[in-house]
Amino acid sequence: MAALDLFKLSFLVSALFSGSDLAGSPPEKKAAGVRVFPPTCSRIECPSYDVINTGDGFEIRRYDSSMWVSTQPIEDVSLVKAGSIGFLQ
Repeated sequence: MAALDLFKLSFLVSALFSGSDLAGSPPEKKAAGVRVFPPTCSRIECPSYDVINTGDGFEIRRYDSSMWVSTQPIEDVSLVKAGSIGFLQ
């Protein structure tokens, strides 16, 4: 229970200090009308894409294929231990 409370607290603190709002406002526009990546793309990987067509306030994009990984189910009572096992797989 304490881990969940700590996660909630860290999420709220990161949302407050990152400058983003939780309402999901649209990304900022550059001067030429091209949209920039959301703020999370500077911290995590963002999918690469080609812009097929641009309309008034939207883009049609073609994304590269995604890669997925699967493992065997982890049957453990402890969330922490199961997370460690899953990470190491």
